[in-house]
Amino acid sequence: MKRLCVALGAIAVLSVASVPVAGADQPPAKTFVAVMTAAEEVPHCAQATNAARGVAIFHVRDEATGTVDFEVIANNLPGTITAAHVHMAPKGVAAPPLVPLPPTPGVEHGVVARGSFSSPGGVATIRAHPDQFYVNVHTSVCPPGVIRGQLDDHGPLNN
Repeated sequence: MKRLCVALGAIAVLSVASVPVAGADQPPAKTFVAVMTAAEEVPHCAQATNAARGVAIFHVRDEATGTVDFEVIANNLPGTITAAHVHMAPKGVAAPPLVPLPPTPGVEHGVVARGSFSSPGGVATIRAHPDQFYVNVHTSVCPPGVIRGQLDDHGPLNN
């Protein structure tokens, strides 16, 4: 829980850091965040409580290759974590997975997945329409998904 609180605090700092400065040319954002809750999952998992929460953080490491490092943090999920994904759909709409975010076997809270993927075109598309992508985590009790959050550009603009 302490890690989730630290991550949520970092998101608040990142959100403030992403406020554009009037008149200044801004470099493309390199960090994207999805704050996940059980209330956002479609369809809602009846076994999930309001305590089921998480954060997914994505950092563009290499522009040329579209290499993105990710970390998924989750707590209080019913069942065993079986998968996590990035999907393309607006809020309230379910869609097939686009990018797998493989969970660490046996880890059920805290940092549940960490790794990287490459998608040069995908990074440009996410930058153009981050709210059209979402991240969710699946469990044995909630196979379609237990927590979900739309991806949004909350990152520092020059890191």
